[in-house]
Amino acid sequence: MTYISNEIDHREQLMAFSSEELDFWHRVVAVYMGVLPTLERDLQRAANVSFFEFQTLDHLSSVDGAMSMTQLASRCNSSLSRLSHVARKLEARGLLTRRLADYDKRVTVAELTDKGRTLVDKVRDVYHASIESRVLESLSPSELRQATNLLDTMLRRNNPNHWLFAS
Repeated sequence: MTYISNEIDHREQLMAFSSEELDFWHRVVAVYMGVLPTLERDLQRAANVSFFEFQTLDHLSSVDGAMSMTQLASRCNSSLSRLSHVARKLEARGLLTRRLADYDKRVTVAELTDKGRTLVDKVRDVYHASIESRVLESLSPSELRQATNLLDTMLRRNNPNHWLFAS
């Protein structure tokens, strides 16, 4: 009975969206879902890595030394569980290492290996070209700023302490 009640509540919420709101949401999903498969394909061809694996390695490449797995999960917009699973795979491939932090033995940190850094450097141009051709080239500089501001507004509402807003 609870399931049916929740299903009805969900339908009522969807019906409460205006057609303009649904149009917007459908477009957000369409852009994301339209770009991700081709980006995945490009990354797989270039280095046999998924989008999420590349994001993990790329965020690690942005720091000197190690990053806590918790901070890395936040950067990747991921659960710690999902990140740990992917980190195990990347570690097995020799692309990163994990260890207990020197500053707190309760904290696990990850760090790129030389092999991982080489892969990121090799694939970054493929990644950037894929995003540029599928998303960025369709926007003028002014539209890009407007889109970024709109996305920031939505992100701040849902996650005001997101790492993108750190000073």
